[in-house]
Amino acid sequence: MREEWKDTKVNFLKLITDLRDQFPYDPLTSLIVETFANSLDAKAKSVEIRIKDGLYQILDDGKGMNEAEFGDYHNIASLTKEKGSGIGFAGVGAKIYLDKAAYTLTETKSAGFNGASYWIFSDTTPKWKTVPVENRVPRRGTMIEVKIRNSDDRNKLSEQFVASVLRRHYNAVLLGYYRTKRVLLNGREVVPWEPSNVEIRKNFDFYYSGHRIGGFFVKSAKEIPDNFQGPNIVVHGKTIQQHWFKQYPVYPEFFNGMIMADYLISVLTTSKAQFDYTSGYWRRFHAKMGRFLSDWLTEIDAKPKPPKLPTELNDLARAVEQSINEVLKSPEFINIAQNIFQNIMRRTVAIPSTKGDVLGSEIEGTQRTRGTMGGEEEGKGVPTSGDEEGIGLVEDETGVTPAERVRRRVRGGVKIGYDDKPDILMEGWIDPGQQVIIINTGYPSFKVAYGMQAEHYHILRCVTDTLLQELDQPDKQRASFYAKWFKLQSK
Repeated sequence: MREEWKDTKVNFLKLITDLRDQFPYDPLTSLIVETFANSLDAKAKSVEIRIKDGLYQILDDGKGMNEAEFGDYHNIASLTKEKGSGIGFAGVGAKIYLDKAAYTLTETKSAGFNGASYWIFSDTTPKWKTVPVENRVPRRGTMIEVKIRNSDDRNKLSEQFVASVLRRHYNAVLLGYYRTKRVLLNGREVVPWEPSNVEIRKNFDFYYSGHRIGGFFVKSAKEIPDNFQGPNIVVHGKTIQQHWFKQYPVYPEFFNGMIMADYLISVLTTSKAQFDYTSGYWRRFHAKMGRFLSDWLTEIDAKPKPPKLPTELNDLARAVEQSINEVLKSPEFINIAQNIFQNIMRRTVAIPSTKGDVLGSEIEGTQRTRGTMGGEEEGKGVPTSGDEEGIGLVEDETGVTPAERVRRRVRGGVKIGYDDKPDILMEGWIDPGQQVIIINTGYPSFKVAYGMQAEHYHILRCVTDTLLQELDQPDKQRASFYAKWFKLQSK
């Protein structure tokens, strides 16, 4: 007997709940964050929010929806909004709160369409219908009105709460750095958070690897609220996260900053709350900003002095450096340290060459160093991979660029330092500013190893694990890395 096709059932209540769980904040905050994000994506110059008696309404003067977009707007994960095309959670918006709302009313007006809908959650299924247009959108844009059903959220929905959400998540917009220049809450302009008693301010605006990075760093004479401490990374107007880039200044609670890097939208996770830390985009950005922030902290004398340690620990660090750098000269590990550090060491690299017997792939990031083909000048300036702007080359059997292996002096190699940070729950980390792998002498495992005279193994393990974290599959490389290290030490 021939089996009939059956429809896959969808539990919409669970689906919306699961989508909402992607956000690292409460449902009401999610509603405000997502609906405001959609206004930004619509290129609104003005956004007005009104709240009263459990009613949340947001109106923008963006491009509005056409008829097809309006119909698709009522579908979950709609196809008209692709991930990465804007800062809003792809195809979600006000739907994130559907099951908690008494109703959701939407009106939109674009160049060729004007429509409105009434949306409810009936039992376990969302349902909507078109309703007469009430001309709540004067010229062009979209209005969304949500009637809050949950009593806790009704009590929470206040001007103070909404303003705090906007400052926490969209302070860059409120400060005027983006297209949206006017944000009103119950008819009054929302004032951004700004540091007071500023002692030192550094503004910056530059291009790195073809992408614009702008913003500022501030040192204040007054302690800064937790939500705004440290550099805040902003993408398309939304504050994504605080990130110190492995820099730990003296009294970090007095520092604030904003780094606007819109191009990082391509490596945001779905919730737009953190980045894909395995991405090359993120790694290069992290290294660049780590060095940039480190230079500024050094310039204003805000970096802590390195701890004084017994001579034998420094001698041990140099010995471990030498042994690990020998491993890093091997072809299978050649690019690890080179992608992280800039100090000079001789190693085998791939360069473009029609005489070559290997293939390479072009990558973003280059460096040009001294001669490679027998003398100081011969072959000078031939590019390989590095951290400067431009296109470099790495050996890749699937590549299409003819290349050859040569020995040359390039930036790359491990340097080891120490810091005593008992409050930081990491055994070690890469400091992109100092170009050093830091061993945390304040971490309990270091103290145990030092007491048992096993610090050599501890430092070796910390450095190796920190390096291998830069690979896509660190566990697969760990055994071969140690095997290569042991083989070289046994010679």
